[in-house]
Amino acid sequence: MTDYFATLQKFGRERFDAVSAASASLAKDFEGVAEDSQKYSKKSLDDAQAYFQRLISSKSVDQAIETHSDYIRSARRDFLDQAGKLGDLYFNFAKRMLKPAEGAVAKIANESLGKSKAA
Repeated sequence: MTDYFATLQKFGRERFDAVSAASASLAKDFEGVAEDSQKYSKKSLDDAQAYFQRLISSKSVDQAIETHSDYIRSARRDFLDQAGKLGDLYFNFAKRMLKPAEGAVAKIANESLGKSKAA
């Protein structure tokens, strides 16, 4: 029973060390997400302003509908691209955060299996 608690305590200490080491990476990842989101927001606002200018300068209903359709198509494509980028950023972040735990869990599992085979 004491071995179990020692192993659990060791796992907690190793995980704490891994999380501490990854905190710098965490800050950099969030900075990247914020920067990317800021660029997307600025581009989206600029596109919306240009769309509105084209819309109010339309000479006919058909031209206004075409302008609107082009804007919607472009906004949808940009949104899906942005969602894909953010998804990749978050996936890579999660993968890096779980990497240290993966090694620690494997190590504890091997230690536990080694002790149970010895008993």
